[in-house]
Amino acid sequence: MIQAGKLNRQLILYRPIKQRSGSGAETQAWSKVATVWAERQSLNLREVNRMAGIAEAQEAKFLIRYRADVSTFFEVMCDKRRYSVVAVDEVGNREGLALLVRAI
Repeated sequence: MIQAGKLNRQLILYRPIKQRSGSGAETQAWSKVATVWAERQSLNLREVNRMAGIAEAQEAKFLIRYRADVSTFFEVMCDKRRYSVVAVDEVGNREGLALLVRAI
C-alpha cells in the first residue's frame, strides 16, 4: 500500500516525442508528462540482478501512485538528476508503480 507520508520526492516524468527539424530530419525530444510525488527505496538483490550487476549510486527505485501511461521509454528527473526508466512494476492492484531507474 502506498503511504502518502512517504512520498517525499518530486519526480518529473518525460516521454519521448518525435519532431521534424527545419531540414525535415526526424529528431527525438522529451515532453514533460507530469510531476508526481515519489518515495525513493533501496534496491533489493533481485532488482540489482535485474539491473545487470552491482548496484551503484547511479541506480535507484522510486515508488509512485499508479499511472497507466508510464513505460520503459520514459525518463524521469529527481533532485536535478536525470534517469532512464529500466523497468516498471505494478504494486498491488493498481495501487502504485515501482520504477527501476539508472542515471543518464
